Amino acid sequence: MRKTLLSSLLLAASTLSGAAIVSPVSGVINSNGPGFGSLADTWNQNGLLTGFVSGVTDFDTYLATNPLHSPVFNGNEWFATQNTTTAVVTYDLGATLLIDRLALWNEESSGIGLLNLSYSTDNITFMSLVGNIIPTDRAGVNYPADVISFGGAVDARYVRFDMSNCPQPNGGSFAACAIGEVAFSVNSIPEPSSMVMLGLGLAALVGARFRRS
Repeated sequence: MRKTLLSSLLLAASTLSGAAIVSPVSGVINSNGPGFGSLADTWNQNGLLTGFVSGVTDFDTYLATNPLHSPVFNGNEWFATQNTTTAVVTYDLGATLLIDRLALWNEESSGIGLLNLSYSTDNITFMSLVGNIIPTDRAGVNYPADVISFGGAVDARYVRFDMSNCPQPNGGSFAACAIGEVAFSVNSIPEPSSMVMLGLGLAALVGARFRRS
């Protein structure tokens, strides 16, 4: 009986974890800004043809639907200063979260040629996250996201985008780095009801052991 209950509890615990898709809450342009458009348009979902609920929607389930981003610039995308080939942007997730992937909608006209990511918990000391990323080069169409894995989860509040080689090779005539949308895969927190059920089950196990003693 105890073995069956323990197995059931372990199975329940394994299903409590997941990956929610989370948008940054703010961001700053560190170099080659302010540029054109609002940086907020890269996290407010304005250009996405199908949206998500930040912190609630499952990352993998949402990305499996191949959500597309509009190629329309106005109110949907951000461009760095014209006639520049680099830009740096830092996003704030609002709290330190355990992140393991990035969904990047690489703007289809200018976009990012080469991307290096770093992260921080205090916005002072940044550590390398993943580098030499070549986002997908697309031109003139509704465009999907690239999913970039970090090779493991890290605790981060701030994520810095060091962009170079802009625009992408098949970009348009506007010479600059550009971003459509960004979002992150974050380990989700179990629902309170699930935690209560797990706690009650563990209490039952302890009680059964004391009764046998």
